[in-house]
Amino acid sequence: MYDTINLWLPFDEVEQVNTSAIEQRLEHITVHEKDQNYSISGKLNGVYQIRLSDQGVSLKGSLAKYFLSDNFNTLTRADSQRAIERLSDELVLPLNKAKVRRLDFSTSFIMKHPPEAYYSYLGQSQYYDRAPFKKSLYYTNQQRQKLFYNKIAEGLKKGHSIPEVWEGKNVLRYELRYTRRLKDQLKENELTADKLYNPSFYQKIFNNWHKEYTVIDKINKFKNMNTEEINSPKDYMKQLQILAVNLLGQDEIMKNIEDLRLLGVFDKPEYYSRLKGDIRKLCNTEEVSEESELIQELNKKINNTMRYCR
Repeated sequence: MYDTINLWLPFDEVEQVNTSAIEQRLEHITVHEKDQNYSISGKLNGVYQIRLSDQGVSLKGSLAKYFLSDNFNTLTRADSQRAIERLSDELVLPLNKAKVRRLDFSTSFIMKHPPEAYYSYLGQSQYYDRAPFKKSLYYTNQQRQKLFYNKIAEGLKKGHSIPEVWEGKNVLRYELRYTRRLKDQLKENELTADKLYNPSFYQKIFNNWHKEYTVIDKINKFKNMNTEEINSPKDYMKQLQILAVNLLGQDEIMKNIEDLRLLGVFDKPEYYSRLKGDIRKLCNTEEVSEESELIQELNKKINNTMRYCR
């Protein structure tokens, strides 16, 4: 499930460093000199961007692609240990002690429909900004991202060869990215590379990945107006309200409520969140809405992955 893993190893925590051995492993080396500071950068196996200075070495790239030759598949807990060990051997460094600066946890699903068909049923997520694009859907805050995207389209855009097993398939990737203050977010005193394959830590990341999906508002499908459920003018108005929300789009309405907040329309700040809650409750009324079969499919894929985590 691991993909991109960025690392930083300060040399004051390493007994012996053979910088010439590291340089010999790198391709496309560039020298950087600024204010009497000297460093070099280059690529390791065309995957990891390595930057070497007197202070330490940083590694940025996909651990999955480094170990598996592509990142269509991601790394299990055991694979991540083997990958860190191989990386350490290549650079002659104890990278199990390196500090983790970024961590991406993800997997890909073969779906019945194109990935883009699922995005409209994934609504807002508290504490995140939702940003839909043509081939992807991003949720972003200052410390992490969660995203859904078309893995085949992404691979083709980057010029990657598509594995035969994925050809002609609808491949949806769901990914959780920790980008800042990892120790604080994950409540770890220290987050080093050897933690990645610690069973309890791996389970923690898996649980977070699952939870971050479940807290996303799922947008139900609107049923056609059902006169059998209308017994009063109030029932009719309720169905009419849901029809209006359905036509405008729940996401568009949530954005409109945020616009009202910026304009200071309501005297009490809690009215905005209360209004959002009322909209969600209205859209989930069983008599006039139902869970989309696309969300049912995605829920099943996510839950099955959680059930067989390793």
